Formats: sequence, structure tokens, C-alpha cells
Amino acid sequence: MKRYIQHEYLKVSHFTSEEWQHPVHNHNHFELIFIHRGSGTHHIGDMSYPYTGPCLFLLAPCDAHHFHIATATTFTFIKFTNVYLHGTGNLQLQQNWNRELDTLLLQARQQRAFTDPTGRMATLMGLINGEWKEEKQENSETIFFLLQALFAMIKKWTLTGMASAGPHPGARVTAILNYIHEHIYDVAEVQVEQLAHIFGYSKHYLGTFFKEQTGSTLRDYVNQYKLRQLENRLHYSSLSLKEISHELGFNDQSHLNKFFRRYHTISPSAYRDQLQAPASE
Repeated sequence: MKRYIQHEYLKVSHFTSEEWQHPVHNHNHFELIFIHRGSGTHHIGDMSYPYTGPCLFLLAPCDAHHFHIATATTFTFIKFTNVYLHGTGNLQLQQNWNRELDTLLLQARQQRAFTDPTGRMATLMGLINGEWKEEKQENSETIFFLLQALFAMIKKWTLTGMASAGPHPGARVTAILNYIHEHIYDVAEVQVEQLAHIFGYSKHYLGTFFKEQTGSTLRDYVNQYKLRQLENRLHYSSLSLKEISHELGFNDQSHLNKFFRRYHTISPSAYRDQLQAPASE
């Protein structure tokens, strides 16, 4: 598979096309793809997502994708590495941005295309395009804050959609899942006793209810979600294993290694080395 390598930590492109020119590929960077107008199908991995602009997609580096364009489509691509929004040399900023990415990528997998019913995304994209066209500066503070506004908008609309679902069992389990996602970095907060206390259930009922609604035990879900965050850190961040261990609430690096090997046949460091190896075409 083709892998596109970007050395700049931010790049913006805006164009209209009637035919997609690229093969199936993935990247070494994240992509925000805003579709202003047009229609077709966006193929991501083994899934296909019909699109009609305006809408937005968020892709992680490992997401292999291509488009099939049905009617002429106007795109804005914002391509950025994880270095862009966490800065360099500031561990707290990097950890905060990693957690922001955790939330955004989770939402992107649950709801691949974010629609733009108010037109506000299009307005933000117009401002970003204008700023990039004028300056072409990777370190533009204006683009930085416009992107932060866009991310906040995605999170707000997703949470609003969940809240409007009402107090049925699906909404209740969604609230539990959201709490786990938000507090996965604090081991005590995702223990069954604490979750039962927060949501007003007995331990036994919470376990039964969660399994009925999700098909997974509460412990398995927490472990699988923590594993995903760990894999994300190894894939996207430059944090050391010691720093990752501290951030994700492991007692020490040895504990992290044992946890990771329960699901993989190699160590976290070997897994990271594999991810950084050149991709075959």
C-alpha cells in the first residue's frame, strides 16, 4: 500500500475535482477533510461512506482511504502531525493533545462523517483557507485557534446528539461509556465500585446491565479501551514508555509491558519499532 509522507507539521490544500487521482493510501499524519460541495463515496478501510457536502471526515495515520467522486467535489484538506498541536518539549501539552486526539478519533470512528447543518464548519474552513493562502505559515496562531474551535464544535455536536437520544437504556450505557472514555487515565475512576456509585447502580446490576447493552464485560471494555489508548501513544506520540506508563495510570513500566503482552506477542517498544518501519507499496 502507498504511504504518503509529510515532513511539514501542517499543510492546507483547497481544490475541486471530478475524478480522484490517488491510489488507496495511508499517511504519517492526521487529515481533516472538509467537503464543501459535491457527492460520492469515501472508502476508509473496508467500509464505504456516501457523502454529500458539506461534511467533514477525520482520519488517523493508519486509516487507508480513497474517494469515488460522483459529482464534482470541492475539498479542503488540513494535514497535520501530532507535533503540530502539542508543541515540542512540553510534556503536559503533549499529554493534553493526546487526550484530545483520543476523544476526536473515538468520535470519528463512531460517526465517520460530521455534517455541517449550521454552516459554521464551512465558515471556519473559509477562514483557515484564507489564512493559509495569504501566509502559508505552519506556526500561524490564527489557524491554530481556528482548528481548536473546529474540534470543540465536533465534540459539542456529538455530545448534543447523544443527549437528545433520551433516557432509554442506550442513552444510559452511552453515559457510562463516555465516563470511562473521559476517566480512563485514572484507574480508581473506572473501577466497577466507583462506576456503580456514580451512576446509582449496585455492582452486580451494573455488570449485568453493561454486558447486556454492549456484549462485553465492564472489565474487558475498560482494558480494551486502555489498550487502544496505549497503541495510539505508541503510534502517534513521541512519549517515552515511562511517560506513557505514568499518563495511563500504570504502576510502572513493567506493569505496562505485562498489560501490553496480554494482547500482543511483542513488547511495546518492538510494536513501536514495527509501526515506524517503512511501509511497502
